[in-house]
Amino acid sequence: MSVPRRPFVPLFLLIVLLVAPAAAQTDGITITGTVMDDSTGGPLPHTHVFISGSMTGTAVGEDGRFRLSGLSPGAKRLYVTRLGYEAEQMTLVLPSDTTITLHFRLEPTVIRAEAVTISDQRDEEWYERLDRFKRLFIGESEAAKRCRLTNPKVLRFDTAWWGKFEAEATRPLIFENRALGYRVTYYLKEFEVRGDIVRWDGEPVFAPLSPRDSVEAARWTANRREAFYGSLRHFLLALLNDRVQEEQFQMHRMPRAQAFRRLGRADRLPADRDDIVAGRVDSLYALNFRGALEVRYSGEAESSAYLEWADAHRASRSYQVSRIRLNKHPIHVDRRGEIVEPYGATLRRYFAFSRRLARLLPHEYRPPNTSLAASVPSK
Repeated sequence: MSVPRRPFVPLFLLIVLLVAPAAAQTDGITITGTVMDDSTGGPLPHTHVFISGSMTGTAVGEDGRFRLSGLSPGAKRLYVTRLGYEAEQMTLVLPSDTTITLHFRLEPTVIRAEAVTISDQRDEEWYERLDRFKRLFIGESEAAKRCRLTNPKVLRFDTAWWGKFEAEATRPLIFENRALGYRVTYYLKEFEVRGDIVRWDGEPVFAPLSPRDSVEAARWTANRREAFYGSLRHFLLALLNDRVQEEQFQMHRMPRAQAFRRLGRADRLPADRDDIVAGRVDSLYALNFRGALEVRYSGEAESSAYLEWADAHRASRSYQVSRIRLNKHPIHVDRRGEIVEPYGATLRRYFAFSRRLARLLPHEYRPPNTSLAASVPSK
């Protein structure tokens, strides 16, 4: 996904597994399994197993077994990681009321030793690169000001080639987001900037923070609502629920190739839900359209932070405008409003601005009293 000045392109390896039910359950989906050392065949206790982008995770027991229960249907990325071993991930498209069992054998990997230095201090250039990384990865919203990377020294930066900026992390990145009230552990696999394109790949898992007082708790509730409403997930859930207008969205097709660049001269055609949602297979919905889709959200005005990020020298509008272009035809969206394909869509404008870590919410989150279901029911 990308934008003209602040591009965003998440990447990850996608392996889709259609799982057949093993036993009927009444409390959602359960995943059980084992994690073993591929070399010795012995169990790997304390391995972390979690659903990427969620608050659902567990540690492997001394016997090498794990269990995740109460999961909802739809696409899930299961991530298995342990220090000193190659991580594994799998994307599962899960039907309802299912119990499945998975077995993982992790391969040992060589841990690169840190460079020996006399001082633990980083030079001025490293801090400049860190600031750039945080602006691009955490974001430049008001929420970003309250989102702190607690272990920045695990980051390494590479600017060996002109126009290229890369970052890697020797350990998971730990973020304390006191704007939304989450501790986010992010397993960064790749981060690179080439020209005006920024791409990264990684797996986040969320844990709730404890508010200092009732004032902070109330602020988190309000900030989470703000981060959700008008977001890409909000729009996709509104689309799948057939509540686009009720959720204060408008859609226009922009079929001309230069639609992204020349707003004033681009053709606009009203778009209906049936023009976008091509159909449903199992728990996945197919989305298909040509050109660009312009999405206007009238439920909230543009923020000053967005105008600064977009380098827009004008007054704030009373609505937010985003654009989506499909890189594949069709793409698929699961019942939680998440795009399945890693390279499926390019986001611009407000969707791209809001898809930074500081405004990232776990998949489970829904605003209180929302008219949108936590997941679109099967029909």
